[in-house]
Amino acid sequence: MKAKSIAIIGAGSSGLAAAHALQDAGHTVTLFEQSRAVGGRATTRKRDGFIYDSGAQYIRGGSPVSTALITERFRTGDLLDIAKPVWIFDAQGHIQEGDPQQNADPKWNYRSGLIALAQRMAEYLHVVATAIGHLEQTHNGWQLYNTTGHFIGTFESALVTIPAPQAVELIQFSQMAIELQHNITTHLQQARYNPLLSVMLGYSPTPETRPYYALVNTDKAHPISWLAWEHEKSPARAPANTGLLIAQMAPPYSRDHWQHVDTNIIHDVANKVSMLLNERLTEPVFTDIQRWPYALPSEKADAAALNRYTLPYGLAFCGDAFVGGRVHLALEHGMAVAQAFL
Repeated sequence: MKAKSIAIIGAGSSGLAAAHALQDAGHTVTLFEQSRAVGGRATTRKRDGFIYDSGAQYIRGGSPVSTALITERFRTGDLLDIAKPVWIFDAQGHIQEGDPQQNADPKWNYRSGLIALAQRMAEYLHVVATAIGHLEQTHNGWQLYNTTGHFIGTFESALVTIPAPQAVELIQFSQMAIELQHNITTHLQQARYNPLLSVMLGYSPTPETRPYYALVNTDKAHPISWLAWEHEKSPARAPANTGLLIAQMAPPYSRDHWQHVDTNIIHDVANKVSMLLNERLTEPVFTDIQRWPYALPSEKADAAALNRYTLPYGLAFCGDAFVGGRVHLALEHGMAVAQAFL
């Protein structure tokens, strides 16, 4: 096998996993990431003494491939399995126990935040902090340019791992055979994403202790999709005598309130949380909002069909657009697509 120079656009979970699989095989790999941090939605914020995962909440266990990455190859000392279960609730706010089988699987996270895995993986990789604006197809590979048109480098192959709408824009701005460009965008446009408002609410004193770590709405008919007690992950997640709740709002609510002022959203969500829990909560002492325009794919694109077409051109695609919003699936898809280059 001839070693190649490979560019990976996007240093989320899928891109990081693919990079390691390709680097292990002897290829020279460079990742390009437009954000300040690696990991994509598997990220963590640290503010005013609070540590919280504003996107993905944990990594589901039970899969040998991703579990091996987490517990063996990239294991860190602050790895934890969230002990309490996830319970469910419906549109009327009725709360009951969740699926025992699903709750039996590990819920991997880290005392320092979910971003710890991405940071650990990135330690062994060449990550360049820049946004790629377009590609140019050449007779021996792909030339990359940043968003200001500055030439970045030439690579024999390229792997695109960013969300599908961003990938469509990248391909449409790129210079390549018209038929190739058309077929790629047609495949990518099959993916559809739901937006997500993630609202962080810090309280003092700590909210009531519950027999669960989080609640998930199963009938998709409540304004709140997910409610988690972030301080249950680790005492280090919140200052003394405080607690942090994370409310991730359902797609209809997120779409309807996307442009609203933060303070109005926070007030409304705090009231909805209090009603759901039937708990008189104090005024939050800490708040934050994270807007995720491409949070969870509601419809997926066909990665196998797309990559069968693009691989002869030294181009491939992976990520949540093809497998859904679970971190462990993104890790595994990155590794699987990387195998196609080998």
